[in-house]
Amino acid sequence: MRVYKKVRVLKDGNMYPLFIDKKKPFVFGEWMRAEFHPTKGFAPRSLGKDADGNEIGGWHCCYQPVAPHIADELKSGEKRVWMVCEAKGIMQKYDRPESQGGAWLLAEYIKPLGLLEEGGDANEGMEIPVAC
Repeated sequence: MRVYKKVRVLKDGNMYPLFIDKKKPFVFGEWMRAEFHPTKGFAPRSLGKDADGNEIGGWHCCYQPVAPHIADELKSGEKRVWMVCEAKGIMQKYDRPESQGGAWLLAEYIKPLGLLEEGGDANEGMEIPVAC
């Protein structure tokens, strides 16, 4: 399934998560399994437990590249862009208000494919999910 993830672009040219486990860069073209990292100030969301009783982490992704509550550029100069990904594995849908981008999901695995071109068509070739 095609999904979108808002990421930070750092001076080293790599893309990093916005808030959770934010020092781990994304690797384009490779499936990345989410890890569970409880973080102060954020709800501890998981996709359940594995056979050993460990929490299964999830990547926070959007069905559409829309998150009006998250700035694209900070006063510090940090830039944030949309990364296009494929998602698979366990997924959990969350409904949020349109002011927060609407529905989003946690996905067990993502494969970063590239960055969404500014002004690009997010729906081109997109698989629209019915339910997670």
